[in-house]
Amino acid sequence: MIYSLLAKFRRYLYEEGFIKKKKLSKPVISIGNLSVGGTGKTPFTIYISKLLQRNGYNVCVLSRGYKRKSKETLIVSDGNDIYVDWQYSGDEPYLIALNKIPIVVSKSRYEAGLTALKNFDVDIFILDDGFQHFQLYRDLDILLIDAKKPFWEDKPLPFGKLREPMETYKYTDLFVITKAKKEEKKLIQKLKSFEKPFFFAKEVSNSITDFEKEYPLDFLKNKEIFLFSGLANNQQFIDYVSNLSKQIDFKVIGFKEFKDHFDYENFTLPKADFYLTTEKDLVKVKNKLKNVYALKYKFKLPEEFDKLILKIAEKLAN
Repeated sequence: MIYSLLAKFRRYLYEEGFIKKKKLSKPVISIGNLSVGGTGKTPFTIYISKLLQRNGYNVCVLSRGYKRKSKETLIVSDGNDIYVDWQYSGDEPYLIALNKIPIVVSKSRYEAGLTALKNFDVDIFILDDGFQHFQLYRDLDILLIDAKKPFWEDKPLPFGKLREPMETYKYTDLFVITKAKKEEKKLIQKLKSFEKPFFFAKEVSNSITDFEKEYPLDFLKNKEIFLFSGLANNQQFIDYVSNLSKQIDFKVIGFKEFKDHFDYENFTLPKADFYLTTEKDLVKVKNKLKNVYALKYKFKLPEEFDKLILKIAEKLAN
């Protein structure tokens, strides 16, 4: 109750102008969620960044750089070169940088934005995990919702996983629903009641990677594979690969899970001929293990979503 009230009061101070938000000279699109844990913010950040890049926009991602060893504002990548190791950028910012997306990390995303503007051309900023970063003014707020545990079925910390009371959804502009196996009628009816535009993101995996080369999923056929991951929801990865093994005909011989953002400085795995993990984990173990690959994971959204974002981007950038 106390946590919920404090979170609500903090947002109130910013939204009502008692504490002034800082505004960058270029528009900001925020990607965030209400809950603690993975809703797919990183793959969605990559998706929307690449969408804008393909359409001629210079984008830059602003991120906190969760659990990084550095404290200062850092340019992780200018979109061509990566200037720091993952330990100093954070694992998720490094993964974004591997996708040729400019990214700057800082405790203050406003300072990150100023640093970006001084060093390269930016048309639009993407604020990673930004829904609770009230300090920075944003022009568009996108809220990701986990279909398996939507915010209206959850409670604020410490009794649930919500960072804020559920009614703060009203401050977002549109919803993107992740992890939905199908667009259920009941879910759609509930979403319509919030009177916000909403779109379903489909999870797509067509290949695996070692960051040097991509391989088709058939590469897994007839192999015995050991899985490991350090995610907010490891079970989701296990289930996904288990289903994949039935489609492609490979055998999962074991699994080991680690906590989210695990640094792999001290870890042990059983001996295996072939390891499969996530891209976020591969960032940290690629130089420590042989025959380790990551499932290449991305989102696919409807054409209507892309058109809406590009229409909004055109309006914001002019």
